[in-house]
Amino acid sequence: MVYGLIREEFNQVTSELEEILQKIASDVASGVIFEKLPPSELLQKTEQYIDNLKGSAAKSEELMMILKPEKTYTISAMCKNFNQTLSTFKDILIQNSPDPPSNSRLAFEQLRKALADGSDFLLLMRDIRDNPSPLMDALVTLKMASETKGPIINIRASEEVQPLVKYVLRHIDALRAAVVGLEKKIGKIKQIMREIQEDSLKTLSSEARIESGKDDVGNQSEQLSLSNFKAKED
Repeated sequence: MVYGLIREEFNQVTSELEEILQKIASDVASGVIFEKLPPSELLQKTEQYIDNLKGSAAKSEELMMILKPEKTYTISAMCKNFNQTLSTFKDILIQNSPDPPSNSRLAFEQLRKALADGSDFLLLMRDIRDNPSPLMDALVTLKMASETKGPIINIRASEEVQPLVKYVLRHIDALRAAVVGLEKKIGKIKQIMREIQEDSLKTLSSEARIESGKDDVGNQSEQLSLSNFKAKED
């Protein structure tokens, strides 16, 4: 039931974001929003759209990570990129500039980019909406089964639940193996970084000794030259 409510909420957020993007695109196409508007007027016509897009993106990011946790990195990266474009658009318009038309033009380019980024983000949302993680489906089913039939370990309905248990355990093992592999790689990277750091310090130390040696040789040469000069004077 909870999972169904999450999907229902996500459907609503998806529709809201799509509707806002369509309104902006329509206003641009009809000339209601265009790049020659003064920055203050361009901001006035778009600020509500931008704020709503940011709100919908934040909601959808959280819901998408629940529905498809294996795509967390992609979801986070695309949401960050989308929000950055929206923020840049707004920041340009509120800047004090000696050339307001230039600011409007630059901001309008960011608005176009936001429409493109938003379209890509919407495609990701639809994909996750239509293809949620089967692992999450299994976990929710197990959760419901445990609530109605007692702890999972005591569930007797093997024909109904055991395949789900095996599916979940198989994926948990795969995730655990991936984490272990990642930890090993991180360990190797740290070792390489330590070796690079040690080599760099050795190189710097050697260069310092060489420079110090050069200074000593220079000082000795200067002293020798002074001695020879004095000897000639005598």
